[in-house]
Amino acid sequence: MSRTPSEIINDLLGFIAPSYPNIDIRAEPWEHDPNRLAVYFTDEKFSLIYPYQRWHYLTHLIPADYQDEHLSTSVWFELAPGESPADLRYPDEELIADITPDVMRILMRTGFFKRLDDVMCPVEVGKTAGECWGDFRNAVPILHNCGITEDELFDVLHVLMFQGGFCDCEILYNAVEESRLKAGYWKARAAGLEPPNPHKGA
Repeated sequence: MSRTPSEIINDLLGFIAPSYPNIDIRAEPWEHDPNRLAVYFTDEKFSLIYPYQRWHYLTHLIPADYQDEHLSTSVWFELAPGESPADLRYPDEELIADITPDVMRILMRTGFFKRLDDVMCPVEVGKTAGECWGDFRNAVPILHNCGITEDELFDVLHVLMFQGGFCDCEILYNAVEESRLKAGYWKARAAGLEPPNPHKGA
């Protein structure tokens, strides 16, 4: 059974508000095709992350069967306050696929993954492990120190995201074969323990 825009908004708030309590959701016929629903998600938390990250986090909060049944033809706009859809910048998937091998070689050669691992899972006894805030606030200064310019960050970070690295800890879990953070996770699992969660507030 089809849902009205107001019903969809209420449904989405039920799925998303526990993680984004201040999110504003608006749904209306899309101006470019009134037969499709445009859904606008606006939250202050989106200010520090890319639109592709915002979509990734939202789509994991909304059940897949609900998306298939009620949102399959919709278009989404994940906005920070003050942004408009025209401000959003998304990656060129073909370009990202083309540059991925070279970007990964550069990151390995410059020691980026090791440096990030040193922050998130330090070897030094007594050193506090870095926290993951669901963004790249630990990774970005390390990338700069590895010679990645501000203009190159968009491409480099989307290479990592396309490999499952949507935040600092996920880079070490998903985008690189070996890391102490990942090894520690599986060691705890094997011992029947709850692995430490690097996410802030977890």
